[in-house]
Amino acid sequence: MKKQIIILSTILLTTAAYAQQSPLSESYFLDKYTLAPSYAGNFNSKFLFLGYRSDWTGIEGGPKTFRLSYNDVLMQNAGYGAKFIYDKAGIFNQLYIMASYSYNLKVADDHHIMFGLSAGLYHNSVNIYEYYNDPEYNIDPALIQEKVGSKLKFMSDVSAVYSWNGLEAGALFSNISFGDASYEDVNLKYNPLSNFQVHASYLYPVADDWDVVPLVLLRGGKYIKTQVEVAAQVVWQKRFMASLVFRDPGILGFGLGANIDKGLKLCYNFNFATNVSMGIFNNHEITLGFNIFEYIGAKDKPML
Repeated sequence: MKKQIIILSTILLTTAAYAQQSPLSESYFLDKYTLAPSYAGNFNSKFLFLGYRSDWTGIEGGPKTFRLSYNDVLMQNAGYGAKFIYDKAGIFNQLYIMASYSYNLKVADDHHIMFGLSAGLYHNSVNIYEYYNDPEYNIDPALIQEKVGSKLKFMSDVSAVYSWNGLEAGALFSNISFGDASYEDVNLKYNPLSNFQVHASYLYPVADDWDVVPLVLLRGGKYIKTQVEVAAQVVWQKRFMASLVFRDPGILGFGLGANIDKGLKLCYNFNFATNVSMGIFNNHEITLGFNIFEYIGAKDKPML
């Protein structure tokens, strides 16, 4: 009974803590599929993207996020994608496995609306033993090697993006679920937190070899404080990229990227909190994109 009470209390605290720790990514200039499922097959199709993000690097147990995604053209005006996201923050773990479908509707000359839908599975777990791993601490026998996992939960995302001559504006509603979920070893039901995200960007060619892409992003959700993010990317010869970002409250950062080869892309992002010491709350993210079809000669144009 004592063990059940402790585990139940930990899970309740986990739900509140995770409302503030939804997995973030700043690789959206390289892989727009991270912004919304509407981009599946419409941007960097046939690319496999691998991403790793380390948050709060000055603090032990800071969040770590691993991403794997792929998207491609399915048929005329339709695309598909799949993504795997694993997020670990101290004793808390989250897992997303999602598949996406998109449809590109041409409403007028150069005016498109891209609809996207993702569906998949969500799982979270709490490894209580990691919290009590101090050798000087007298471990409660009820908690030794205790790991509590949720049952698999159906999850879905829905999005729409409007595109016209370099202008893009879209909305995403994610973590949509139906009914309560439960844990395997504890008599507790919960409902995963729903999120929303709105973004707008514009590709502005300032010279023959130079492009500027400003982007504004607004994200929030149930029990999650609404957050504003403003970024801008400069592109030279469609090959080298540099970006700056500001995220509320007081997060500044920059990014560097390159199209290294015809089927190889690389991007690195760094940001830090301005209101704390420089060595704390630093965030690093690296993303690698690889298109094997470029090397074997099989090419397919995206829908846009």
